Amino acid sequence: MTISGGSDGSGDVSIKEVKRKQYNLGNKKVTDDRPLKKLKQVVEYDEDLYDSDDLEEWELYFRHEDRVGGRIIFFPNHENNVIANINSKLTPSQVKLFRETCFGYFLDMNPIARQTQLIHSALHREVHQKNPSKMWFKFGSQNFRFSLAEFAVVTGLLCVGDSDMSAYAKKENAFVDKYFSDQQVTVSVVEERFRYNDFKLDEYAVKMAVLYFVSNCLFTIPNSKKVPNEILNIVGIGDNESFP
Repeated sequence: MTISGGSDGSGDVSIKEVKRKQYNLGNKKVTDDRPLKKLKQVVEYDEDLYDSDDLEEWELYFRHEDRVGGRIIFFPNHENNVIANINSKLTPSQVKLFRETCFGYFLDMNPIARQTQLIHSALHREVHQKNPSKMWFKFGSQNFRFSLAEFAVVTGLLCVGDSDMSAYAKKENAFVDKYFSDQQVTVSVVEERFRYNDFKLDEYAVKMAVLYFVSNCLFTIPNSKKVPNEILNIVGIGDNESFP
């Protein structure tokens, strides 16, 4: 069955092809529940024909002929300099304190050689499956998983326990009040505060270094985005050593 895109039939597309795309119905944008997984195409489309479960489990999101070019963007640590900045900014006594945190061993991390083509190729091999906390990729005839378990192995971080941060949404936080009382705390503001403040207390210098590392290195969000209050409070009151 096809949906006609023109009187001459040149725009005909199959229903499954339509379902794989992102649509535009008048001024209303209609998006598959797996956003950014599909190619963009403008077609005339009947909402009654739409089925968000069009892909079979373990089916590739992108067929070989649907693969697209693109560029992998690394932000905010696109220059891979966060570790170097921490090592150069902190005093020897502050570096010692940072090394005693759960992130201390990252100070010895070498610069990362980014293989953007490998990442792009892997994303083209992602398969549809039902668990949103995992990603699976098909290489050859085998499926391979990337989940929190693999993240823990790669990073060495302790990824166990209750990760619910709701209790940290609102906390008294002298650290945040002291350094961020005058503006919204974005990723770029954290970097500015860390790099250009003269810290009188080693404790606050290390807390700012931890916040800088988490927001500008571990997280991959744009510089203009706000750092969640929960993260600010976990670091500010010193619970990053016990959470989760």
